[in-house]
Amino acid sequence: MNPPLSSNGKENDTGQTSRRESSPIYNRGPGRVIFALIIVSIGLLVTTITGFANDGRGQDNDFTFGRVVYQSRSSFFRGFGYRWAVDYPSADANVIRALRSATTLKINEPKAIELTDPDLFEIPFLYILEVGALQFSQEEADVLREYLLRGGFMMVDDFHGSRQWAVWESQIKKVFPDRAIIEVPDDHPVFHCYYDFEKYPLVPGIVTIWNMTDYERDGALYGHHCRGIFDDQGRLMVLINWNVDLGDGWEHAADPIYPRKFSVIAYRLAVNYAIYAMTH
Repeated sequence: MNPPLSSNGKENDTGQTSRRESSPIYNRGPGRVIFALIIVSIGLLVTTITGFANDGRGQDNDFTFGRVVYQSRSSFFRGFGYRWAVDYPSADANVIRALRSATTLKINEPKAIELTDPDLFEIPFLYILEVGALQFSQEEADVLREYLLRGGFMMVDDFHGSRQWAVWESQIKKVFPDRAIIEVPDDHPVFHCYYDFEKYPLVPGIVTIWNMTDYERDGALYGHHCRGIFDDQGRLMVLINWNVDLGDGWEHAADPIYPRKFSVIAYRLAVNYAIYAMTH
């Protein structure tokens, strides 16, 4: 049983001239950015040639994990802090260590960033979680649309059940009102660009481990899904992990209560997502 997906269609992407046309990474024409992917027995080499100026602009385009800071309908999560900051900063630091270990990507330190920050267009990979209480302003939605259409990538994580799906869908529709949300097929390159996954795996959160279940809320009625929003060239722009919690897999890797096998899966998915984002 699945909640209805978005209706088919594509966004009318015409509009005002971008105020960020000078951003070095997102003008991805021939000769501007060249990505070479070479898989060898000792690992992966990803080389990014961008022709940056010497003033330092564009340094984050090597690879920066950008956690999205956002407003939500309920600002505090279980009384402990803001929803955008769940698992922060330990999950971010851990996944960066895993990426540095598994790849030769040049990786910067992770950042927490608002969608309206001018530096957003310098960060190629965004991570947003707990979107079941998300509330985008129209300005945030407009900037995020531009960011994604110009080559950015956003990973969505850690939201559960039909009610949280409905909230998330209502907010991403502010960004792409006419683009479909579809299931990412098992043969998509995002599941095979480094590690091979025969099918999309379950990574439960720590709460489900405590409760000895697989899913939170009414997630068991729907199962775990990887869904996406694609651009006109078929590039995956928004990768949606629903009824899973990769962030807990990263954060609790050293926790004896949390099964190691799920942390391994979470790290491997992160590596694939990062490589896909930097090569597509």
